[in-house]
Amino acid sequence: MSLAARFTRQNDTRRPRADLQAGFAEAMAFPADADPIRPTDAVLQRIAAQEAAEGPVALDPDGLTPALRTQLLGPARAIMARFRQARRGFDVALEPRLPDIRAVEAVEAEIAAARERAARDEQDAAHRLEATQRYGDEREAFRRAEDRLQAIRPRHANREANMAAHSPLYWLALLCIGGAEWLINYDVFYLFAGIAAVAAGATIVMGVLLAFAAHGHGTLLKQWSWRFGPERERIERWNDFRFLALSTFSLLVVLGAAGGSRYAAVMHQLSGQPAMNLLGAEAQVTVDPMRDVLLSLLWNVMAWAVGVFIAYLAHDPDPDFMDATAQYQRRRRRYDRLRRPYTRKVEQIRARLAREIAQLETAARTRAADVGGEREMLRQVEAHQRALRDALTAAVQDGAGRYRATMAALAATQPVTFERTGEAAGPIDLPTFRDAPLRVTPAMIAEEG
Repeated sequence: MSLAARFTRQNDTRRPRADLQAGFAEAMAFPADADPIRPTDAVLQRIAAQEAAEGPVALDPDGLTPALRTQLLGPARAIMARFRQARRGFDVALEPRLPDIRAVEAVEAEIAAARERAARDEQDAAHRLEATQRYGDEREAFRRAEDRLQAIRPRHANREANMAAHSPLYWLALLCIGGAEWLINYDVFYLFAGIAAVAAGATIVMGVLLAFAAHGHGTLLKQWSWRFGPERERIERWNDFRFLALSTFSLLVVLGAAGGSRYAAVMHQLSGQPAMNLLGAEAQVTVDPMRDVLLSLLWNVMAWAVGVFIAYLAHDPDPDFMDATAQYQRRRRRYDRLRRPYTRKVEQIRARLAREIAQLETAARTRAADVGGEREMLRQVEAHQRALRDALTAAVQDGAGRYRATMAALAATQPVTFERTGEAAGPIDLPTFRDAPLRVTPAMIAEEG
């Protein structure tokens, strides 16, 4: 619903004055028909014969002759002049209230202008952003990354890639595996080396190696079909085999270091026991090197297995899908970061526009109070005037067409000369006269004089 209609419904509470009602009734009583200016065929024949006898029949750029302007257009304008005189009383009575009535139409124009200003401001901000070389480069990189992802996604039924491996929580989980490795092996290295710094350093290195091994084995296990499929190039598969070998080597180093250190620590405990135990054989501490070494290795294998499980769940079966998604997300963040000033500017422009529109509507609502009836009267009078003008336009158009046909029929029975006025002035023949475009507009009818 338009502002005018909404305000009319809200404010239609006061009955218009008597003089305004009288002027309204007089204007609406004026007949909105064009019968008085519709010429008969006999009248058209008489006008055509008279104009042909006076000399060359002049055709202006609108397709009208002087007789048509005098005999058809002139009377139509006279009727419109009489209507304006009939509504004069209404216009005079309405004049004091007209500024308030037009307030709604004015605010609609101001709102449209405000929207245009906001659109221009947004466009200027976009042009300033696009003028920077860095933004253009990042936009192209983002679009390439987006196109690559869109090309891969249909192969996976348009699902989202498993990107848990790119989450900080994934690396935190692998760090926890390193922490578990610390708890399992630190005392062993301390017993073996006897120096806390050496034990701590060795434990940290083993934790990193075990986390790397678990990451590599879990990733390759999840993506085995893709990485080692027969469709891949041999050199690409060799790269993955090297990754597998490096992960396995890291695991073997951890197991070897843990097992060797545990064995050395157990043997050190055995060598430290006295040869004679005064308390008897029942009080002697028994140490089984093989059992302790196997348990130590089993604990390390358990930590590795947990890491493999985490890596397996955190990866997508298709590494290309993961890589394309990661590239898209990375480029999207950079692109959005460059667009952030523009986005804030647009939000500011739109917020300012919303506030301005609200203020304009409030002002219009205040000025339009108590003029709902007058506004409706004005709408009906102007609609009545448009109906009269359109009827006169149609009558003049029809009469002009019939007149030219009458003139053409007359020219077929007697000599008649024709000429064109305006830019292409000069003599014309009968077919050109008959087929010339005919233009009768409402503005020509409403024109005074």
